[in-house]
Order: sequence, then structure tokens, then C-alpha cells
Amino acid sequence: MTINEFRLAEPNVAYIGAGVTIKGEISAPDVIVVDGIIEGDVTARSIRVGVSGSIKGNVVANEAEVHGTLAEKVEVKHFLLVRSTGRIEGSVSCGDVQVEKGAILAGGVFSVHPSSAQKPATKETAIADQRTGSKDAAPTPMERPKLAAAE
Repeated sequence: MTINEFRLAEPNVAYIGAGVTIKGEISAPDVIVVDGIIEGDVTARSIRVGVSGSIKGNVVANEAEVHGTLAEKVEVKHFLLVRSTGRIEGSVSCGDVQVEKGAILAGGVFSVHPSSAQKPATKETAIADQRTGSKDAAPTPMERPKLAAAE
């Protein structure tokens, strides 16, 4: 989908074109498409950074697709997609994440998915789970597969 098709397909799109540099904070209720350069904090429901696009600042969104560069702190609550041409430098906190081969992540990446968060198992909870037949029970030594010795 080209940028023009994208702009016509969705309402409330803020578009920063190639060659455009913006310094300051930007907030949009829906989508921000960046093919230019933003130096400052960016907040939106969805952020799409094109191959020539760059954001240097704190980024907060529900979803993001990165073909270009993000630098500093990135928080994507639901889904982060880093394409093969994408580069993220700094701290990343996200829900689900997909990184294509060739993408560069330089910094810390923390994937936090609230539905998959579980409390740490203790010996007591593992024993209780075994008694009740819970599927989340930790395997006992008897349940672990045995590997044959190589000859």
C-alpha cells in the first residue's frame, strides 16, 4: 500500500513527509506516519515509520510498524513489528513483538504480555497443582524425557 492509498484508507492520519523535520512533542488520536524526522516525544494509537523515517524521543503507542529508525525510549502496548530495514536504539517495552531478519535492535527489549504473566511457581504450588491435576504444574523428574546416551 502506498502512502497516498494509506492516507485515503484511514481517517485522522498525521503524515510527516520525507524531507520534513519536526522538533517538539506530537500527539495524535489515531495514526502517525513518519517518512521524515521527528525530534521529540510522539504519542498515538498507531505509529508507522517509513524507511526514510526517524523518531528520536519517547514513543508511546498501542501498535507500531518500523521500517526506519526509533531512538531513545519506546513503549508499544499491544504489537510492535520491526521490519528488515528497521532499527531501534534504546529501551523498548512492548506487548507482542515480531522482528524480521535484518532488523537491528540496539538496547534492551522487554516484552510484557499481561495475559501470559503468571506468578512464579513454588515447590508448594507445584505439589498442589500435581494433586489437583493442573496443566500448569511443573514436571516432576519422572515426567521429564530421558535421553539415550550417545555411543
